[in-house]
Amino acid sequence: MAFGTTATTQVKIRVASGAASSVSGQVEVRLDSRTGTPIATILITNTGGWQTWTTKSAGLSGVTGTHTVYLTFASSQSADFVNVNWFTFTH
Repeated sequence: MAFGTTATTQVKIRVASGAASSVSGQVEVRLDSRTGTPIATILITNTGGWQTWTTKSAGLSGVTGTHTVYLTFASSQSADFVNVNWFTFTH
């Protein structure tokens, strides 16, 4: 993705979750490698259903240039915890 020369300062992600209340997880945004340090981490909890969408956001520390973007998913439970509809970056 080409972020350009103006610093990108936020990521927004549209998610839904019908997971049990004891199940949660994180969507992590990484650049250039699936194992790189996350540039953003967004906590996901139950939204009321697998098609009950909400938009969450997280701040970024001024990303510029061209990068391959990876979304990774982390949870201490083995159950499904998130549906992702879209994600975008803003200045």
